[in-house]
Amino acid sequence: MDPLSQLLAHPHAEGAFTLLMSMRAPWAVRVEDESALTVVIVTSGGGRLEAGGVGHELATGDVALVRGPLPYRVSDAAGSATLAIIEPGQRCVTPDGAPLDLALAHGLRHWGNDPDGPDTMIVASYADVGSVGRFVTDVLPEAAVLPAGALDPALVAHLAREIARDDLGQSVVLDRLVDVVTIESIRAWTAAHPPARPTWVGGVGDPAVSAALRAMHAEPERAWTVAALARRAAVSRATLAARFTDLVGTPPLRYLTSWRLALARDLLVDRALTLDAVAGRVGYSGGFALSTAFTRAFGVSPAAYRRRLAEGPRRVGAEPGGSTRA
Repeated sequence: MDPLSQLLAHPHAEGAFTLLMSMRAPWAVRVEDESALTVVIVTSGGGRLEAGGVGHELATGDVALVRGPLPYRVSDAAGSATLAIIEPGQRCVTPDGAPLDLALAHGLRHWGNDPDGPDTMIVASYADVGSVGRFVTDVLPEAAVLPAGALDPALVAHLAREIARDDLGQSVVLDRLVDVVTIESIRAWTAAHPPARPTWVGGVGDPAVSAALRAMHAEPERAWTVAALARRAAVSRATLAARFTDLVGTPPLRYLTSWRLALARDLLVDRALTLDAVAGRVGYSGGFALSTAFTRAFGVSPAAYRRRLAEGPRRVGAEPGGSTRA
């Protein structure tokens, strides 16, 4: 399974917070919820997104991917005063800190300063996408804007209809639709914007490198060597090593270490798994070997990382002293 397929398989990526926002000018909302990834789809009217010091004008049909956890702002225009701040846990307050959740709620998954406002947007936020998910989100800019038509309009229309429904199993249907929209948006962005620096995305278009990536992603527990990966890719060891390093930005076995440790971090969420069990799933001989590699990469032991997980979702999304880019 490749990183994009794994993105939404992480336990903390299950169930994005999703709503329809309807606004009437002037309006502005500052989002400080620390979500790892947010998808914004303009369904009518327009607006402005400001993230990372860059402003983006949004029109009907445009889609924006906002990579957290830094704050961003959506508004009708650059000079509009902020009427609401979204805090962690999706708590809504005024700029002075007064609660706004009830004042701006308009029934099921509908929020804004005017229920009939002309500017409407679907907003779906993932609190955390896990370490594997960060392999994906790290290739995105802080805000990636796709023009109208980049997503299938029928898919967006289906999502909009489901947001307003309250049938049996509705939350599951909505979650899966949001997942599909998220994946399709990331696909569209990466296809139209080749990464400025080497990443795993750059290797997908090369048959040999892609074959090696698929092998490592699908079977991280195998004792891969460059020679074994080269046989899978049907090229020589030297050819694979050179092409992989050039396109992905790191040698094959170093990438494999990064992938294994990212998987290990996500598996540690499941406290029913022993450290030895996690180690076996990601290609380490035992808990001690995994602990040594994990501590070297992240600056914290697996046991200490598990304790951080228990402290809540805001700590889960934090990098514990290191990066998955080993």
